[in-house]
Amino acid sequence: MAAEITFLMGQDDPASGNPFYSLAKKYFQKPGSTVIDAPATGQTLEGVFNSLRALTTIQTTINLVSHASAFGAMNGAITQAMQASGRRYMTADDMQDALANKSLTAPGPAIISSKTRVVIYGCDVGRSSRFLTMLSGLFGNPGEVLGPRRMAVFVPQGTIVKYRQAQTWTLTRKAPLVAGSTGAPAGGWPDFQSKFVADASFKFGRFVTNTGDPLANDHLTAILTTAASQATTAFGPTFFLEEGLDILPAAGQTAEQAAQSIPTGTNGDPVTSLPASVGQIDDTTVVTTVGPADTYPTTPAKTAYRITVVILGQIIDKDVVIAEGTDYRCFCSSKGLAPSPGPKAASANDGDGSDGGDPLQTATQLLLAGGVSQADIDDFLASTPTGDATEDIDTDAPTVVPIEGDTGSGFPPQLETT
Repeated sequence: MAAEITFLMGQDDPASGNPFYSLAKKYFQKPGSTVIDAPATGQTLEGVFNSLRALTTIQTTINLVSHASAFGAMNGAITQAMQASGRRYMTADDMQDALANKSLTAPGPAIISSKTRVVIYGCDVGRSSRFLTMLSGLFGNPGEVLGPRRMAVFVPQGTIVKYRQAQTWTLTRKAPLVAGSTGAPAGGWPDFQSKFVADASFKFGRFVTNTGDPLANDHLTAILTTAASQATTAFGPTFFLEEGLDILPAAGQTAEQAAQSIPTGTNGDPVTSLPASVGQIDDTTVVTTVGPADTYPTTPAKTAYRITVVILGQIIDKDVVIAEGTDYRCFCSSKGLAPSPGPKAASANDGDGSDGGDPLQTATQLLLAGGVSQADIDDFLASTPTGDATEDIDTDAPTVVPIEGDTGSGFPPQLETT
């Protein structure tokens, strides 16, 4: 079986000042590892599959390094034809369409096996189980597909590069983060930081009731104040960034009609349990929902609309665990490969502010420990309904897509993140 192979899904934009891909390349370049640069036009899944087929051997670990969004998008078109038409990203809906239309052929069992795992290095897409499920289907159901639950950060330290994640708190805004060419928000950074903390304390503070801490609101405000007080769009231990969602009208719609008819979107799956400590209260436990009320016109004539979310991030300076747990979510499709449990946490979140793992994975481990065979568990899971309630239904809803090529993509200048 082949050693680790890494695909860079894009290239750094010199104008952005963001060396995400160059730092990632340095991080992955080591003996026994192969790094494949993206073409000048950007990588596609079809291009990745073509490269894998040319290797003619089963792969162990396939890394996909890509700018991504918590709202379920990852840079890199699915097919080269889609890329030629102007597409520069993929969503779970795109992947579902590709599976239904058979527009992309998987690498095949000579390349992908039950021992193959695909690991994504890109922001937050592991919060969407549907995204990982669809990607697994396109790859031909490898043993594991793993996606990060948090923001991905490559941090240069001297002559080396470290892979880290960042804890984040997201708010919607009806204006760009930076006003014009000033490099700062309207009103300046201190005013913006103060207002962000106040609004975030109100939004996230509604979820402190389960913590058992009588001063939980004060403690949450202190955490947010510490993170925001030195944060700007410049790279550092804490930072602000913006994600913009463009709204594309359907046929026959005006931009304003499209903005008022978009479906709601979220930056993660529904959270089924309240955070157990103040440190857990962040984007991994409090889902942000966006919809028509969050749209605003970007031109005086209202010919285009967008949604803006602003994210406060704080780097967690610890090694990232690439296994089911607080750092990554795993989708396991192989009957011969049980979900990776990762390290045993000493507390509900192991101190990093996220939840304690996937309940289904935990139940599976308990069943296995109790003597239930993997085959019986697989048969039970196979009989359980899966998928999205809107599968195979054409809703004719306008598309909400990430803006690309500027800070609206969620990666501001000087920030080595997706």
